[in-house]
Amino acid sequence: DLQDRAEERAQMIASILPQIREAVSQEASIPALRGVLFLFGVLAAVAWARRRPILAVAVLSIGGFLGLSYWLVQVVSPLGLGAGGALSRQWSQAGVNALAEPKGQGFVLGTPAEISLVSSLASVGVPRPYLFDIPQFLLVLFLCLLPVLSRALIRSPSAAAFSAALALGGGLWPGTSPYGTLLLRPSLFAVAGMAAGIVVLIARAHRLRRAFRRSRPRLCLGLMVAVAAVAARAAEGGVESRMDPFLFVIASMMLASPLRAAVHRASGSPVAARRVEALILLAAFSGSGLFWWNPVETVPGFAASRDPGTALHKPMEWIAKNVPADGVILASSSYSAPIAALGGRRVLFPPSVGGRAEEPMRRERLLDTALHGRPVASHAEIFAVTHFFVGPGEANAADMAQVPDDDSPRLGLVLVYQDSDDFRIFRLAKK
Repeated sequence: DLQDRAEERAQMIASILPQIREAVSQEASIPALRGVLFLFGVLAAVAWARRRPILAVAVLSIGGFLGLSYWLVQVVSPLGLGAGGALSRQWSQAGVNALAEPKGQGFVLGTPAEISLVSSLASVGVPRPYLFDIPQFLLVLFLCLLPVLSRALIRSPSAAAFSAALALGGGLWPGTSPYGTLLLRPSLFAVAGMAAGIVVLIARAHRLRRAFRRSRPRLCLGLMVAVAAVAARAAEGGVESRMDPFLFVIASMMLASPLRAAVHRASGSPVAARRVEALILLAAFSGSGLFWWNPVETVPGFAASRDPGTALHKPMEWIAKNVPADGVILASSSYSAPIAALGGRRVLFPPSVGGRAEEPMRRERLLDTALHGRPVASHAEIFAVTHFFVGPGEANAADMAQVPDDDSPRLGLVLVYQDSDDFRIFRLAKK
């Protein structure tokens, strides 16, 4: 009975999710989201002014969770797949690690395996449906860990709560946010986690803690200089490094205590100081990256991830079920990433411009002759190619009927899959 109820709930959620996605994907709903976030910021400010710091952090955490959920629920297909970035290559390697043989090789035949968090999780057996949700899960986990990290670094509960409240919105600097960076590079979560653990250990050690406290003003000053340099570089159009957004958040957390001390010295009473702090929290939360974050415009591949890609998933499912685990798929570079990530089979061409593999001329020659219907047998044997994938419009019957201009031994193409969207898969066979 419990299993039946669980299945019913899962089916109910699956039926509701498309309606939720359709509603939140409308551009007109973004102002409503920001209105809700501003309301949470006001409630948190009121709670802080009434000397309830834990409640204020809880309200901001809930608001941040709703803000992230609004965007993350829109992700249907693997985020960044086919966008040409690092995450697209990681998905490709993860798909091959999960389904292909032999293990330990790159998703492009003849290249070394790319090591990343998602590919490592695929190697240890994490199912692909859960694997594709790793960036979204880590983003929510990062939001939840910010209050914990603040409490671990700062002894005073009120100062730790103020630090966490500043970090939850994205920090003191308007428009900056680590969420997009972490969404595109989930492996950074492991790096950031290790760095945070080292800092916590240093702060907890008795001797090191005293040195840490003595040098904290200098550390804060150094962080301010570093953040100013990053902001200046961003204003000049420089390339933002991977850890810059995290630098802004860490700087906000470390500057929380000096900022509170300055407010208390400038205010005439504790009540006035709390009110000023409440206004600072409201301004930071409603002016920071989370409030104004729009991944559709700022995160490469996010807009494409809202498309379920049903037409492409059908041939990928066929490949995963029918092509041998050690098979190699010949296809154009446009379909290399989906074949590796969703079909779980190695490919012959890198999916992004600029990628290289050994013997590129023979690979191009094999693809050209396959598009003409008669792939060179020797090239197919060198690369152990078993199947040829053709997307809509890539080759028509007239092109595939042309005869190549040399007498090299050729293989035949046997059509084994074709659908209404004109995706075709051929098996390479001897004549």
